[in-house]
Amino acid sequence: MRRVHFVLVCLFLFATQAVAQGPVQRVRYEGWPGVFNPQRVLNLHLTLTPGDWSTIQNDESLSIELPGWFWADGEAPILVGVRRKSGDALQSGGGFRKVSLKIDINEYTSGLKWRDLTKVSLENGDDQDVLAEGLAWHMHRLASVDEGYGYEAGMAAWVTMEINGTYTGVYVNAEQRNKQFLRNRDLYTPGETWLYKISDPLHHSLEVGAADSPTVTTLCYYPFVRENQATCSTPDVAVLETQLDGLIDMDGMFTMTAIDAILGNPDALFSHGKNCYFVDFLGRKKRMYFPWDQDSVVTGTDFPIYYDPNEAYPATLFPVPAYLARYTEILRGLIEGPLEEQVLIVFLDQMEPLLSDLLAADPNNQIGDASEIAERFDALRAWVPTRYANIQQQLP
Repeated sequence: MRRVHFVLVCLFLFATQAVAQGPVQRVRYEGWPGVFNPQRVLNLHLTLTPGDWSTIQNDESLSIELPGWFWADGEAPILVGVRRKSGDALQSGGGFRKVSLKIDINEYTSGLKWRDLTKVSLENGDDQDVLAEGLAWHMHRLASVDEGYGYEAGMAAWVTMEINGTYTGVYVNAEQRNKQFLRNRDLYTPGETWLYKISDPLHHSLEVGAADSPTVTTLCYYPFVRENQATCSTPDVAVLETQLDGLIDMDGMFTMTAIDAILGNPDALFSHGKNCYFVDFLGRKKRMYFPWDQDSVVTGTDFPIYYDPNEAYPATLFPVPAYLARYTEILRGLIEGPLEEQVLIVFLDQMEPLLSDLLAADPNNQIGDASEIAERFDALRAWVPTRYANIQQQLP
């Protein structure tokens, strides 16, 4: 019965999107980096049956996945799986709920990819707004240089969505961390690569790989696991530094942590023990950290850059003199280099004409009308030097 329903739904969707779309003009193929070009806003389309779209919008379990047709302007639609992601639904107008969405490209067609991606993750900007969230992602991207991560930490860009022919607004399209993410970076070797997500405080869940990695097995102590779940004691300062330097790319971890501090992110690894991914490897390559969930950012201008000393990670790592010095050096290098305040202000200047009208047409933009959108850009531009002046006061 379920298969019959699925077939009928697909036939309905195909007929609906064919009428709505008309003849398709093929676009030149563009791989995954082009999807995340912040200087251009892709317009994405999604078509589901009205009943299925209602189900997705109102799914508080975040577990229901239903079929739909998905495409960007100028493309042929493809059949995908659609489910709602975590986060509050926004509904201030337009007769619909703007929810965060996960598009599963290969749910119904094994091996299918959309521009070298198998998942598309769309954030609705519920905690703050899509402007602050997009700025945060761009800062992590700017830091993917030798002075920062030393590797590509992840990409994101703004997109617009039309769902069942209705403009549903501006979203942040954040590059999903999964096996394809690793493959696109030549990081995946079967049986030798593990991807973990930290979505609950001090608790990691295995996303890619079988059993636990050797690094996870070795780091069996707090804060790499919850204190009541630790199976070994946290080493003293000298042993801790030697062991972690051999297992973890500490510059990458401290770069992520420094950017979270600049942004005043209260829901990050060093502030709350969560909201990031890490990748472990078999052999000589060290653990790499990748940021996630940048929706709780730009919360003020006086966030402590060394965090609450009682939080798990700063309480364990910052007493190591070499780590405190290295973190300080990285943070200072970021705000004087790739994240220099004028770089961020110029980026906001470039984004304002690109995004303002699209945001004004979005009744759920979390900002307001056109004048309030202009004020929000002004506020973000003013936040940068004010925040950086506060950081300079906190630095030794």
